[in-house]
Amino acid sequence: MKRNILYLIYLLSLITMATGCKSKDMGTPLASTQANFSYVLNNQGYAPCEVTFTNLSLSAVGYSWDFGNGETSTEANPTTSYTIPGLYTVKLTCTPANTVYYNQSVKTLVVNVKDPLAGLTQVFYFTTRGTPGNGHMVIMDDAPPVVQDFTPADMTRPYGIAVDTAHKKVYITDYSMQAIYMVNADGTEPRKILDAGVPGQELVGDAEAIFVLGDKIYWGRTGGIYRANLDGSNPEPFINTGGNPPEYPIDMQYDPATNKIYLVNDKTDYSGGYWSVNMDGTGLTEIIPAIDGTAIELDPRNGKTYMALYAAAGTVATENGIYMCNMDGTNIAKIGDYGTKATWGVTLDTKKNKIFWGVKNSNADPDGKIIRANLDGSNPEDWITGVSPHAMTIVQIKL
Repeated sequence: MKRNILYLIYLLSLITMATGCKSKDMGTPLASTQANFSYVLNNQGYAPCEVTFTNLSLSAVGYSWDFGNGETSTEANPTTSYTIPGLYTVKLTCTPANTVYYNQSVKTLVVNVKDPLAGLTQVFYFTTRGTPGNGHMVIMDDAPPVVQDFTPADMTRPYGIAVDTAHKKVYITDYSMQAIYMVNADGTEPRKILDAGVPGQELVGDAEAIFVLGDKIYWGRTGGIYRANLDGSNPEPFINTGGNPPEYPIDMQYDPATNKIYLVNDKTDYSGGYWSVNMDGTGLTEIIPAIDGTAIELDPRNGKTYMALYAAAGTVATENGIYMCNMDGTNIAKIGDYGTKATWGVTLDTKKNKIFWGVKNSNADPDGKIIRANLDGSNPEDWITGVSPHAMTIVQIKL
């Protein structure tokens, strides 16, 4: 028995020695490579957006990225852009620091770039003059246009229209009523939010041009550009021209790319012209002098401006019509005709690359129409007939 115990102790000592020697001979294991990364999207993940990648890989000496949008990179922490909504498979392949069998040198993740138009409806809004005047809407799908009337209000000459898509509101200026109305995006619950007949609201006066930016509405009338909160409160001068040109911005649009307002100035009683001005009031510039414009629309994607112009002696507009030029005023050309009365509305469908404008044969009778054409004015067609069209705009909005 004693001999067996001694033999067992001897065997255990041999095993311990062998194990200790083996561990000592192996040393510290080589580090494995683990590919890994995270990412952050701007613009709340809606296209177009930029994505910033943070590299979290271990024991790598090189990186190869495939972003799934046709772009690649070898930077450690790259960025890329996605302009089209969709699911993009991003693959990171690392160059291992050591050649060991437990390297995991490839990592893939799917980036979801959301569609900013998901759940939105494309709507054509326009106004008509008459007794009464009113606002209208058309759901833009592949079916023939069906005009839906707004709930009636006391409008007579609604010459300006703008939409606040964030709060689902439509704003209409009425030159004759000297008022600005706010209406739900579905055309219901019209409400007069500014009335020149109310003390403290005289600044709305003969308003025509209007646009929405942030938490303000901006309108043009005699004396320059004015603004108020979205509910019409706190009306105030914004850019006071002090009787100097442009004396009366009759229609205007905002360009977010340049942070400028582009406008046409009244020619009937004032000096006319196609103008631009910075949003801080500086840089007031007459781009095309003395032209007689009644409507303006911008296409910043293609660097174009569209205007409805009366012929004015000594100017580039030698005859009535719809004109297109570069935003800097160069290469102006007539691309379409309108009726015997002024056209107060021009707008663009940027999804289908179409331009729309109004044709009027009388001031208020429903004997006019809305024309749809290609952006260069080619292939014009009667889109809506039997109306007296004035202001118009197209937006993507959640109804």
